[in-house]
Amino acid sequence: MADDLAFRIQLGLVMPKLKQHIAPELSKIVEELVKNARDGSADEGVDMAPVKELIMKDLDIFLDNEILPPLEQKYNPKPDEAETPEEEAPAEEAAAES
Repeated sequence: MADDLAFRIQLGLVMPKLKQHIAPELSKIVEELVKNARDGSADEGVDMAPVKELIMKDLDIFLDNEILPPLEQKYNPKPDEAETPEEEAPAEEAAAES
């Protein structure tokens, strides 16, 4: 049942947002990549499998480097980064008394 729920979330939440927000720009990037590959080849056609593989690797790297680290910090802060205002108050009071 959990797989079914995940699939419904993917179709109902993730896929429409990807289509609306990312598809136009990603299509431009892929088209530019295909054009460059085609310009550098004597063949008339372009095998889309390597193009897809390259884009998937780039998306994986992009997620790992740009998207996930800030979310990781936000939702799973390290203990020293997760100071609460209560912990900061005594330090501020000590500084004010000096």
